[in-house]
Order: sequence, then C-alpha cells, then structure tokens
Amino acid sequence: MKTIFISSFHVLISRNILAAPFLDLLLTEGWRVVLLVPQEKQIFFTAEFSRPGVVIQWVSPPPTRREVLLRYLSLAALDTRTLSIKRKTELKGRGEWLVRIIGNRRVAHAVLRWLDRRIASREPFAALIRDYRPDCVLATDVGHEYDTRLIHASSDAGVLVVGMVRSWDNLTSKGLIRAVPDLLLVNNEIVKSEAMKLHGVPESRIRVFGIPHYDRYPEPAHPRGEFCRRLGLNPAKRFLVYAPTGDRYLAKNRVDQEVIRIIVAALPPGHELLVRLPPSDSVAIETEAMPSGVIAHRPGAHLSSQSGVFKSNELTRDDDDLLRDTLAYCELVVVGPSTIVIDAAVFDKPIILVGFDGASSPPYYESIRRYWDYDHFQSVLRSDGVRLARNKEELAEWIQRYLSDSSLDREGRKRITREQGFQLDGQSSRRLVAALKETLKS
Repeated sequence: MKTIFISSFHVLISRNILAAPFLDLLLTEGWRVVLLVPQEKQIFFTAEFSRPGVVIQWVSPPPTRREVLLRYLSLAALDTRTLSIKRKTELKGRGEWLVRIIGNRRVAHAVLRWLDRRIASREPFAALIRDYRPDCVLATDVGHEYDTRLIHASSDAGVLVVGMVRSWDNLTSKGLIRAVPDLLLVNNEIVKSEAMKLHGVPESRIRVFGIPHYDRYPEPAHPRGEFCRRLGLNPAKRFLVYAPTGDRYLAKNRVDQEVIRIIVAALPPGHELLVRLPPSDSVAIETEAMPSGVIAHRPGAHLSSQSGVFKSNELTRDDDDLLRDTLAYCELVVVGPSTIVIDAAVFDKPIILVGFDGASSPPYYESIRRYWDYDHFQSVLRSDGVRLARNKEELAEWIQRYLSDSSLDREGRKRITREQGFQLDGQSSRRLVAALKETLKS
C-alpha cells in the first residue's frame, strides 16, 4: 500500500481537489491518504472526508520570524503588474525599494531559494514524514507557508514531491515560488508559461492537467424546483446572479449595495436576483433589508467562533453542488473580481464585470477599477467573452441585452473555457493521479 501526504491549508483546496473524483480514485487504487489540515478545521475534514484509507492529521505550526523575512523577500523578487498595484495598496509600499534591486532577476531568485533551504522551518512535517514514511507528497499550494515547509521537509527525507499552483492568479500575485517541487502541476497553459517565465521552473518539471472540480461540470446537481426551494427562489421566475466584490478587496466598500440597487431597477417582470455572498469574506450590504425580489445566500461551513468572520470557512460538497445548480439555472452573472468568471463561462452564462464604484469616484488605487488591471484577468478581458460595465448605464444596458439574447459573446466564453479550464473532459482528476504515478516511477 502506497502512502501519500496531501496538504489542504487553503479554503478552496477541499472543494477543488478533495471533493473532486481525485480522492476516490486514489482510494480505489489502494492508496493510503494522509490529509494534512489546520487544527481548527479538523472536525470539518473528518465529517467531509473521513472514510477507510483516509487519515486526518491536523497541524498548526506557528509562523516564524524567518518565514516573515522570506515571505517579504519572495514578494520583492517578482515585479508583475499585479504586485506593482498591490505594493501601492494592501502592501502599503513595503518592498518597493527592494524590487528595484532583486525583482525578476534569476540570480536573486537562486540566492533566495538557497537561503530558504538553509533557514526555513521543516516542522511539524519532518516529524510526520518519519512517522508515516509517505511514498510521495502532494503539496496543493506551492505558495503557502506550510506547503513550503512540507516541500523542504520532504526533499530532505528523499520523498518525491508533486506541487500544485492553487489558483490562476497565484504566480503573478503571491511572490516567488520559494521551494520548487520535483513536479509542478498547473491548471492551464497560461499558468505554465508564468511558471517558466516568471519563476524559472524548467518546462520538463511542469505538467498541465486541468481543473479537477470541473470534472462534474457543467451538469446541475439537483432538479431546478428543488434547488429553488432550498434557496428561497420562486421556481416560476427566472433569476440573475450577483457575486459581490466583498470588503476584503475594497477598504471602503461602496460598490456592492449600489450594484444590487442597479440590478433590481433593471430587472424585467418575472425575474429575481440571487446574491451569492463570498464564502470567505464579509460584504457591506444590508442582507436583512434586501429589496423585494432579492435573495442572499452565503455558502460555506462557518468554522470561526467570531460572528462575521468568514476567513476560515470551508466549502462542503453540498456547497459546490449548489454552485453548480446556481450557474446551470441562472440567466446571467454579474460579478466583481472573482474566479466565478471562469465558472460562469464553463456553464456558458453571459458575464458582466463590475468596473465602477457605485455612486462614488475614488482614486484609482482605492477603486475596483484597479483589479481589472491585474495580470490574470487580461486573458479574460481579451477573450471577447465578458462585458466590463464602467458605469451604471452600461450595467443596465448589458443586463437587458443579455436577457434578450444569451448567445451574445458565446464564442468568447468558449475561449475563456479553453484557456482557463484546459480540457473539460471530466478527466482532470485522472490526469492528476497519473502525474503522481509518473513521479513515483521516475
């Protein structure tokens, strides 16, 4: 029996990887799976994924001062458009002087990785490797501090490591990959190119495998009537979806409440609005005083003891099923800067991006406008598969046009699906398992 460590330290790993067919495929082939999860989420993972062949191992290593330093250096080691914007906003100017010295320089990258290998912590993963003696490790987020420790500890012990880029924006927004695994798995050719050009990962160590949680898409999970009853929608009415930007992206969130009002005013008779709140962020809207015809839904298991704190939430299988149903049955999607753009394209739903700040006009670096200049959104904007509404008139206009003809921009949505989803053939989980086997044979 082969043993594999699989990390799950970010909120979306459980949905994107573990709830996909991938885990069942491993178990069917006789693997023993050790899930490395945060201590505060052990109950969630036990309820969702406990079964024969799966061990839930919680870890909760505190950050070290060395890791804070290494993280700072890794952010300065890359000079992308995204990071340039972030340094002027959420990073508050930190590291700008250092970028001019080491940014995008291969020699600096090599020195940083050498330093990381020398001083980064390995615990508690070194001890767990001695206890379980895994045959290989799947580090699902190579940009995460815990995954970096895990990669180093595994390499020290001679255990083969397969690493993953968790999301489409990570290689342009999270800093340099500090620990390069034996094999790096990426979702699409765009991320592969970024791994090579920005991070210097050799092409021979990269595999493109797709997006496992799309293996069950784009079919809905429940009949429409059942889905509508669960969320409080009227089955006799059509509905639109708004995925709010959220307070984490906007320090003074003047956008979401205003956008809801604009959509409601543009709704034709016989339509409702479903506001799908982000699972791990608060939103400055008055959910208790929603206008008539507006239903708010927050997915995710609330794992924080603090009311209104959603950062530690996790998405259950049922949450993902509800997302599938939402996208399958809705008429169109209005969205801020979110991966739901890709989800909506997979379901061939018209997509309107919110490119204005409601009734206010804040400076660029305080505005939602800056997010559409991030690197990872450029391929979406070039696809001709979305419409960026720069004011309330454009938002209302595109709502009406898409409701009249949902085939508008369909070819562009197909392009988004091809570029971001790689191959939507239901086989991404199998390609992931095949990559693990390939690594073991090498």
